[in-house]
Amino acid sequence: MPHSSGGGSHSGGSHSSHSSSSSYHSSSGGGSSGGDIFPSNRRVSSQPFKGCSRYLYYKDNQPHFVYSNYDVRKRSMGNFIAGIIISALFFLPVVIIGIVTMCMSYEVPKRLTYFNNKKPDIVIEDNLGVFEDKKKLKDSMKQFYQETGIVPAVITVRNEDWNEDYVNLEKYAYDVYVNRFSDEAHWLIVYSSATKDNGFDDWYWEGMQGDKTDPIITGKLADRFTESLQTRLLQRSKYSVEDAIAVTFGEYSSKMMQPRLDASKLILGLLLFTIFSGLIVFVLTGPYKPGKVPEEYKNAKPCNLTKVFQEPCNFCGGIYIIGMHTTCPHCGAALPAHHYIKDEQGNVVELMT
Repeated sequence: MPHSSGGGSHSGGSHSSHSSSSSYHSSSGGGSSGGDIFPSNRRVSSQPFKGCSRYLYYKDNQPHFVYSNYDVRKRSMGNFIAGIIISALFFLPVVIIGIVTMCMSYEVPKRLTYFNNKKPDIVIEDNLGVFEDKKKLKDSMKQFYQETGIVPAVITVRNEDWNEDYVNLEKYAYDVYVNRFSDEAHWLIVYSSATKDNGFDDWYWEGMQGDKTDPIITGKLADRFTESLQTRLLQRSKYSVEDAIAVTFGEYSSKMMQPRLDASKLILGLLLFTIFSGLIVFVLTGPYKPGKVPEEYKNAKPCNLTKVFQEPCNFCGGIYIIGMHTTCPHCGAALPAHHYIKDEQGNVVELMT
């Protein structure tokens, strides 16, 4: 339905437009690991348990064994994966919405195509007889149509045509619009006047736009047009009525089609993007970051020996496990050769002296 684009009067006041209706555990404590959002039954212990593997590591020049059902040398990724899933489900969509909102804040108006295959009905109807130069007004209205695709119409009426049956000129202009322009693609300017006995010109005007014009004649632009036209209509020594309307249409022919930046959309999009991107970074680098591998586990080695023999290094005195190294794990010195008996799996089962 059509709606007001603004209006004004001789008193100097004007009104604005109305919108359309339309981790890990240490080996000393034993037990199972925890902290993952998605339980994975990861377990590490200082004592063997069913389904475990044994790992050898050294600390304070002594060998230590830890039993685990996973590779203790690798980082725990359970929480990190949970963080990725949470971010993808809850935060990333909002980040995308923020980006889209910022992109939508920059708009390039598209010319209205409703009349492309039709002859536009540019109406100039001067019932008051106040227009002296209709050609200038019509040329300006044609230019506005060519730029925007919106067909302007200007009608003048007497105050008595509406002030007895209508609350205000806006209500009258609405009825004129719906009775004459069913396409919702016209922009109607109604100018009304009456000369008082003392010669005072009691004039009013009202703009009425169709819903199809809303993407081009936005609320802000309609308000600026209203302010410009109202200012010129008050300057009667400089502008006649038709001059004021013609010059204002000419001024806004190009302004209506200029690219626009919607600050509210830009700020909203920027806030959504910044806040939820920050949440993603916080989640993935904070409580849901990959589990840290204890320092002593980083150089741990799987140890499948069925029997464990140990002796001190001749150079540094550090204790090492025989059959697991060719150089000392503490100082790097070459280790003496040993003679031992292996089983079919290659495990040391007996040390020969």
